[in-house]
Amino acid sequence: MKTFGRLAALLLGFAAAPAFAAITCSVMVTAIATVYDPTVVTDNVSTGSYAISCTRLAGDPNSLNWSLGADNGLQPGGGNNRAQSPGGQRYAYDVYRLAPYTNANRWQDGGGTRFTGTLSFGAGLTATQSGSFDLVVYGNQTVRPASTYSDIITVTLRNTSAGTTLNTSTFNVSVITTNACQIAVPPADINLSYTSFQVAAAAASTSFGVRCTTALPYTMALDATSGTVLGLSYTLALSQASGTGSGITQTYSINANMVGGQIGTCATASCSASQTRTVTITY
Repeated sequence: MKTFGRLAALLLGFAAAPAFAAITCSVMVTAIATVYDPTVVTDNVSTGSYAISCTRLAGDPNSLNWSLGADNGLQPGGGNNRAQSPGGQRYAYDVYRLAPYTNANRWQDGGGTRFTGTLSFGAGLTATQSGSFDLVVYGNQTVRPASTYSDIITVTLRNTSAGTTLNTSTFNVSVITTNACQIAVPPADINLSYTSFQVAAAAASTSFGVRCTTALPYTMALDATSGTVLGLSYTLALSQASGTGSGITQTYSINANMVGGQIGTCATASCSASQTRTVTITY
């Protein structure tokens, strides 16, 4: 009977111990496709982003110290990541946490080369955190056959305090050397501020960047060059309608104008409205 009593006490003590749940997380990194011309001396820089999303239970800590590392892809060599064509040719590139693009600032998976941070849940059960990184395809490399060169990078999210892995994910890298164009820097919103019957026109603009392979001619066009919002007419114009690729980003602008003397249809002290326009690159 005494032995049974001691066993019951041990079982009861074990049942009373609190249960701790683990914080669960996922990480997503944007795929990057970049137009590249190896004959251009300057490096080709594209920006990507990562997003971390975590969930906890009420009994879990309300903050998480995390780190995010990236491996060297599927075919590293010579100290660099490398994107490979279907024919086995390769171009060197690397990913960086920040500029300047030195070895100390590369995004890798060891020591001080990882992204780090603290995710705060506050009183909530979910939290997110995001950031950006740069992909650099080095300029002036040996010219390889025109193709799409690909690689896959694996990223690993860790709980820094516990030293445990929370999630792994991959993202694709595509280096395109066939004749191609891309909007490397998308245009921002254009904001026009207007007062009914104002004498002077309202004007504003935004810039965008186009990157095309060398000597490739291209044209640019808007889906509409005029419109009306809140009874106010406006016009849009590109700073240039065409260009020739140089392998690096070329900058243009979209200019908006709203002539003076218009009354509009705003029935309150102030109103706001918007329209979406599209810029198209043809090559």
